[in-house]
Amino acid sequence: MALYARLLSCVMVLVVVFLLMFEESVRTRLLVHLCEAHPAPPAASVDVIYVLGGGQSSLEKRFPIAASLYKDQIAGRVLILSRPGITEYSTALGRNLTNDEWAYGKLSELGISRSDIETVPAEKGFFGTLSEAAGISSLVKSRGYKTLILVTSDYHTKRVWKSFSKLLENTDVALYIYTAADPSTILNLIPELAKLLVYRIFLL
Repeated sequence: MALYARLLSCVMVLVVVFLLMFEESVRTRLLVHLCEAHPAPPAASVDVIYVLGGGQSSLEKRFPIAASLYKDQIAGRVLILSRPGITEYSTALGRNLTNDEWAYGKLSELGISRSDIETVPAEKGFFGTLSEAAGISSLVKSRGYKTLILVTSDYHTKRVWKSFSKLLENTDVALYIYTAADPSTILNLIPELAKLLVYRIFLL
């Protein structure tokens, strides 16, 4: 047993050394593998844009993509995931903003009319992206939307695309996805690769 433990430790050390030696090359290859972009056709008119949920730093990368599509009149409505909790302090309001207020403010600053922004809830689940995809797919079908644009971080796009494609595969909803350049390292790309494999093998 001790021998196996030592061998496992040696393998782990070698893996870490390999990653450190070829970090940028490995990161680039992983990023290429994890990205999947499917932009809408030129002059397309899409029912709605959905920006995948995430932390503020990621949303600040995704929101400009949604705003650009909105300004180009590709879609006239933007959906975002409603996030509970509060964030930074607002001197104008004399209190901390809620996460949803912060998101509305950021999107409005980017030129999206507040009336064209809608927060939508999503059921919590162990597999967050799949739960989010299930909730939004259900909403899209219930409202009769025929076209949907997804916006998320570049390294997250393949898992998002696989999830939504599976849940909408027997519908006539046309699906598109745009990538937002979000700084990434091997430390978050490897877990994303592991999640993608789990989704492919066990969930989709």
